[in-house]
Amino acid sequence: MTADYLAGVKVKVLAERYGITRQTVFDHIRRRGIPRRSPRLGPDEVDEARGLYESGKSLATIGGLLGVNAETVRLTLTKAGVSMRDQHGRNRPC
Repeated sequence: MTADYLAGVKVKVLAERYGITRQTVFDHIRRRGIPRRSPRLGPDEVDEARGLYESGKSLATIGGLLGVNAETVRLTLTKAGVSMRDQHGRNRPC
């Protein structure tokens, strides 16, 4: 698992592959002294996140589906030029 992690395999994939939780993957990595990677979304995942967001899904829901936190989703979508909704679900003015 450590070699896979170092090779860039996503934590979500490792958890599924080994039948453990993402937290357990992080615990194994931490115990071996390996620094945590910053989670990122690949190009296909950015497209998926965009579609989910534009269909009305929340950042937290999208993050849960893609194995990252809501802030990672927000930053990624903002960088991709997606207009963010306000806390009431309304599009923010440009």
